[in-house]
Amino acid sequence: MAQVVISDRLPLCSRCRGALLTSIVMPQNDEHGRPIHLELCAACDSDRPAAGTVSRFFVNGHGRDTARAKQGALLVMEWTKEGMAAHGWFWEQKPSLPD
Repeated sequence: MAQVVISDRLPLCSRCRGALLTSIVMPQNDEHGRPIHLELCAACDSDRPAAGTVSRFFVNGHGRDTARAKQGALLVMEWTKEGMAAHGWFWEQKPSLPD
């Protein structure tokens, strides 16, 4: 069962020890059987296509604009796909049922 936990404190970035914008523990494990942790760091992720885009979205304050919630959700989904692909997991759409 997936669970969302909101926290006032995030861990530090495991790469640069700087502040994270968000951190997600995915419901899948890596090749060593450990939970996959996705970290979004403005300093470390700016060169990755989806991570850089969602990072700029939040750094520029757009995450507080409720009119842009759908855009933010789509960007987070793309970042999640990008991060999971790095661990060998790929998004697959469910096939449509015939009419």
